[in-house]
Amino acid sequence: MVSRPDMPPFQAMILEDHEFQRKIGAHVLKLCGAEAVHEAAHGAEAIALLETLKEPIDIMVCDLNMPGMDGLEFLRHIGLRQSGFSVILASGMDASIIRAAEMMARSYGVRIIGIAEKPLSEGKLLPLILRHFGQSIVSPRQQTKPMPVNEIQDAIARLEFEPFFQPKVYMHNCALAGVEALMRWRHPTLGLIPPGAFIPVMESANLISDVTFMLFEKALEGALEWRAAGIDTSVAINLSVDSLVDTSLPDKLSKMVTDAGLHPESFTVEVTETVAMTDLGHSLETLARLRMKGFGLSIDDYGTGFSSMQQLTRVPFSELKIDQVFVTGAARQDVLQALLGTSVTMAKRLKLKSVAEGVETEQDWQTVARLGCDVAQGFFIGKPMPHGDVVGWYEDWTGHHKSAASSD
Repeated sequence: MVSRPDMPPFQAMILEDHEFQRKIGAHVLKLCGAEAVHEAAHGAEAIALLETLKEPIDIMVCDLNMPGMDGLEFLRHIGLRQSGFSVILASGMDASIIRAAEMMARSYGVRIIGIAEKPLSEGKLLPLILRHFGQSIVSPRQQTKPMPVNEIQDAIARLEFEPFFQPKVYMHNCALAGVEALMRWRHPTLGLIPPGAFIPVMESANLISDVTFMLFEKALEGALEWRAAGIDTSVAINLSVDSLVDTSLPDKLSKMVTDAGLHPESFTVEVTETVAMTDLGHSLETLARLRMKGFGLSIDDYGTGFSSMQQLTRVPFSELKIDQVFVTGAARQDVLQALLGTSVTMAKRLKLKSVAEGVETEQDWQTVARLGCDVAQGFFIGKPMPHGDVVGWYEDWTGHHKSAASSD
């Protein structure tokens, strides 16, 4: 039996039309720690079963090619229903079909935590199940349910929002390249709430800009503490549409940085392609002025939109951040490696720093390194953490990679 760390008991379901493989999968899920495993032979049966269960499902192992309602239709249904469980795709079909199913499911809001080749085994399923618990800060039901706007407003007034920081490291020497500030809500009774439950609500209620400034102030405080501890690193922040159309933003951020005794060159602003395309005139003015003042500019989630390359011609980016859908699991899919390599090559030709997000395993790390990416970010390196944990993570990371970090 594979050794596994302690983790909460979980509810699971396996959706598989082949009875023998379904029984094997159910047995493996129990070996991995499932408290209960429910079985269904096709999508319609799974949906009917989900509606009768008293305890919600945490993990779903889903086949694709089934009679009746196949896996694709089932994934669409659960995505539209905003079901909160994580899904592991298990199929013997061609890799390109599995990848298309994965991207389709994600577009519907389904949380895909990995792909397991048949026959299923504890060694294949357990790392993916651990990924579910590693990424889930609160229960799946809380993740998918939007928080009420009045509760968010009260939380803003009580200063309950704070940045967590996820490290990024250089591939060639494992040295710290920077940290990305990610918004979290420390709820007094629910604990940490992830951004999917409140950021869309904030954006629709025009609350995001004020919180962005609050987080930036806390990021500055963190940067000063790290500098005092001997860690002088850059910090990346994400900008929303509301923030980007504010043409006074560059002056505000620049003043905050200089008043703290820091320099704009130590900060990078990350924007997605969609955000950069909104209100194009104001957005371009804001981005160009940020760059003139010395801030780095990163195009986030590169490759997931329809005009990523067009944005590279419009905005003076300094960094190209490759979306995790092209990185996580690329070691086993040639098409992902090809797309990842193309993005890295483009970044080099445009003299942009390339950053691969979603590096979750050693195989991901090795693939990204082989393709020549400059910087990596992901759970293999470090999870998002409070600012007070960064120093401890840094000491542990550099202790394990001291020879590489000192070789440059």
